[in-house]
Amino acid sequence: MALRPALSLVLRELLRGDAARAITLGEVARALGTVAASSDEIEALFAALEAEGHSIADTASGDSSPSGSVAKDLAAVVTAARARASRGERPTVAALAADTGLPEDTVRAALRFAAVLAR
Repeated sequence: MALRPALSLVLRELLRGDAARAITLGEVARALGTVAASSDEIEALFAALEAEGHSIADTASGDSSPSGSVAKDLAAVVTAARARASRGERPTVAALAADTGLPEDTVRAALRFAAVLAR
């Protein structure tokens, strides 16, 4: 999927600096700012970053996603949260971690990132 102009600018912003480094979800969120992006567009942005030799990390320490794909983690957490909400349950971090098999820190990062995407 080709990136639309607004996301191409986000990509250029993220590519400035050190080559082949881990880019955190926080950096992606800050670069997106108020740019609305679908999950497919975010996945395309991640793919473009990875094609340039960068990885996507959950935290500033550079921890990579346990599944190897931040986009997959985000999708799993959002799917689990929606399933719980549809049953009238509150989707807590602990419950979502149990549902997805992801560590609670990864679930928290995915929820923060989902909140940014929802802007």
